[in-house]
Amino acid sequence: MRLVKDLVDSRIVFYWIDSADKRLSPDHATFKLAQEWWKSYMFSRYEGDERRKSIIDRRSDAEKRRRIEEESNLSPISPYGRRHTDIPLEVDVDLVAEKLKRLRTT
Repeated sequence: MRLVKDLVDSRIVFYWIDSADKRLSPDHATFKLAQEWWKSYMFSRYEGDERRKSIIDRRSDAEKRRRIEEESNLSPISPYGRRHTDIPLEVDVDLVAEKLKRLRTT
């Protein structure tokens, strides 16, 4: 899955596409909403026994993570968590700059 940042009807939106560029999600007004949709989607696809009660990882709070690291002498293997959904997301495809450039020239 790839996260797309796009300009639709004069507003910036985020949505998810698959490897064949087929849209998987509706438009989201913010990056955070797109991230929450993705986490829910990934959790819904998991077929095993789920032990986690929340889709939000407790280590996602940067301040709490920093405090825990300072208090312990152990170095975490992964500061973001063990699951794919715990790793911070980034925009994979940014179409906004290209579309704004085209709007300026017309």
